[in-house]
Amino acid sequence: MTKYFIAILLTFLTFVLVNAQHKTEFEFFDTAPTADIIRMQSNVSAVFSSIHDSYFSGRTGLNISTNNAISEAIQRLQALWSTSRFYCTITNVIQPVLRTPAGYQVRSIPVFFEQGDTNEDKNQDLVIEFAADGRISDVYISLSMHQINQILETQDMVTDLRRRQLILGFVENFRTAYNRRDIEYLDKVFSNDALIIVGRELRSSGDGLQPLVQYDVRTKSEYMQGLRRAFIRNQYINIRFSEIEVMQHPNQGSNHIYGVTLRQDWNTTTYSDSGWIFLMIDFKDEDNPLIWVRTWQPLSVPRNQIFWLGDFPIL
Repeated sequence: MTKYFIAILLTFLTFVLVNAQHKTEFEFFDTAPTADIIRMQSNVSAVFSSIHDSYFSGRTGLNISTNNAISEAIQRLQALWSTSRFYCTITNVIQPVLRTPAGYQVRSIPVFFEQGDTNEDKNQDLVIEFAADGRISDVYISLSMHQINQILETQDMVTDLRRRQLILGFVENFRTAYNRRDIEYLDKVFSNDALIIVGRELRSSGDGLQPLVQYDVRTKSEYMQGLRRAFIRNQYINIRFSEIEVMQHPNQGSNHIYGVTLRQDWNTTTYSDSGWIFLMIDFKDEDNPLIWVRTWQPLSVPRNQIFWLGDFPIL
């Protein structure tokens, strides 16, 4: 047996052993009928088997079948993968199947992303949504449990649990869309008439004075053009949301309008910043929510001076 053959054999055995060590078994329970749960488990197992094969063999793409995931979910997984390759970090995932307004989902799938500035960036959880036939219909990065509770437990301002679940899914998918550089999704969720305001700090509050901020108004087209340039410039994009507050519009005729205020930490290959984001979101069509207002303000702006629903009258 030649040294060359031995080297090839050792390489192959190492690959097999590493792959075997990272095979993940999925066990779901609760809420859904047993037959549906079995289909969900089977489809998630097949998808992560493909992800692990690609990750540990060093392939640049994913080979996921439409038998296991709908086309849109496959595209989103490919987009997330193209930004940062990832794999599930544990060998056994045991999670409940949760009922959502759109169907079913499983949360807290721990994954490791190659790209990231911190361990927190690299070690994150995925949320998996399912279509009626048990195939994966969507995949996005979960907020932290603390942030999830900030949305789901805002009972004094948002009394409808169904709507709060929709807001949670929207915020998580909205955040992940930047990570996966999904310009088509972002173009879809912004109204064509969206008001987009970007603040620029002219004077810091470090001198004891109130910060001086100049505000520029952009059209949706201008905002999307800027995003396209940012997505092209940056291989790595990681957006984090925190300090989330949700408010339902107080007028009965506008109770499908919600305001979401959050801190955004934007980290890319070429640029990083942090600021306050306000979103005014219309959930009248729950399957197709629309952002009517997006504002960005520097962190130096006091929390009680951040834009909110009352700043934008609804005609």
